[in-house]
Amino acid sequence: MGNQIDEVEAREIVSLIGSVAMMDAPRNGRRIALMDGLGQMINADAWLWFTSAHTTEGEQPAHTIILRHGFSDEQFALMIEASESPDMAHLTAPFFHDYNETGGHTTRLRQQIVSNEVFNASEVYGLWHRANIGPVILSACPTSEGQVSTIGLYRNFDKPAFSERESRIAHIILSEIPSLHENISPSQLNGSVAALTPRLRQVLNCLLQGYSRKEIASHLNLSIHTVGEYVTELYKRFDVHSQTDLVRRFLAGDGGDIPLLD
Repeated sequence: MGNQIDEVEAREIVSLIGSVAMMDAPRNGRRIALMDGLGQMINADAWLWFTSAHTTEGEQPAHTIILRHGFSDEQFALMIEASESPDMAHLTAPFFHDYNETGGHTTRLRQQIVSNEVFNASEVYGLWHRANIGPVILSACPTSEGQVSTIGLYRNFDKPAFSERESRIAHIILSEIPSLHENISPSQLNGSVAALTPRLRQVLNCLLQGYSRKEIASHLNLSIHTVGEYVTELYKRFDVHSQTDLVRRFLAGDGGDIPLLD
């Protein structure tokens, strides 16, 4: 099949967008339904939905992962390690350049962002290989709060790359329900996340995914004592007293600006 979307796929796209738009469910429930439907359409093995604190070309990305699907705990730990690799700054620079140039929702295949030669020579490639992740579609959407709602769709390492047609399908679906990109996390937290050290961001993302301190220590090769120090520091920075409060802080702010349930 070429890069054109056929009639069957067009009907599937319309059906998925319509069904999600009409769902009587919290915003995250609709996000998950949209991503699961999209993943089935383009044969993605896993996906992440996260916020990006900035889109400055050549600077280290600062991501907060809100939702994920299809990753084992071991895979997820390797993915967040890869996200903090110094190589990620120059690997993502072309994507952020395109995003800043267009000023709107931008979707790219990994091979459109960086060449195989450059990518395969990076630390990120090695970490992704260990996580059994290879092909990716990256899609970023600006929000009215000044955030960047970002989605990554992934396939296992040994599978063929996503096609331009599959990237087009992803872009259409992800751009047709703009409300799902709003209130992805409290905008006032973006600067705080960007100011964290890479290791603190790794621990933060593990906490937001519900990992215990013991699990974080195991996945990040840290001692329980060190994890405890990082957790204490994160609680202090975000003015919370528990992991539950921290998760609520990112998903619903302080309870006054964003409702817990849509």
